[in-house]
Amino acid sequence: MLTFNCSQAGSDFFSRIHKGKKITPVEKPPIPSAEGDALHADPNQWLVHAATVKRKHVLVATHLKTRYSMLFFDMKKADDAGFVKTFTHRWADGVMNIALKCGVLDILSPQVCDPLLSGLGSTYCFYPRSDRSSQGQINEILRVFKWDAEGFDFVKQPWSARRYDEAINHTPRTIPGIKGYGWPEEEMLIHWLTAFGAIDAATARAAREQYRQAQRSRALS
Repeated sequence: MLTFNCSQAGSDFFSRIHKGKKITPVEKPPIPSAEGDALHADPNQWLVHAATVKRKHVLVATHLKTRYSMLFFDMKKADDAGFVKTFTHRWADGVMNIALKCGVLDILSPQVCDPLLSGLGSTYCFYPRSDRSSQGQINEILRVFKWDAEGFDFVKQPWSARRYDEAINHTPRTIPGIKGYGWPEEEMLIHWLTAFGAIDAATARAAREQYRQAQRSRALS
């Protein structure tokens, strides 16, 4: 099950008032509630934060384990189902693109992946729970996006959300369990191959080296 931990702004975004009553998908987390390392180790945990840029709603979702992030611009308020549908499509599309670019797409077996992907967003929950280190990364992503929005009209001009995500995730970040800095797109690729591609440890190591070789070639070109 996908778990979307929401900042206060994120919780407010997914909530609405109807006839004086608050309607929200955000529910109290289990007691005791996981936090810190326990949250970071769980591959199903995301942090979602909301902001307003140019009077439009912006959401940023960050995967706590890998720090892979996606930015969603001009989302409809209080539409959790619409968000999850857009989220799962973008997530799958982004990771498939990473796998294609570094030549490991053939590792993913359609027979294994298709049933998993078809049900990827079918079960999810929203909790009012934050994570300080991930929130710091989200704040930086939003700072850059606001700066970009000063010189680009994201409403009227065509832009690729996937390409924007690529830039975010090809930026070195502090990642739980990694000494120094790591690349969110690399960690998400390996996570995806392991979780959805059902590959073994040796194949995962080979895929990681293939990714790194592709990045070295990219840097030299």
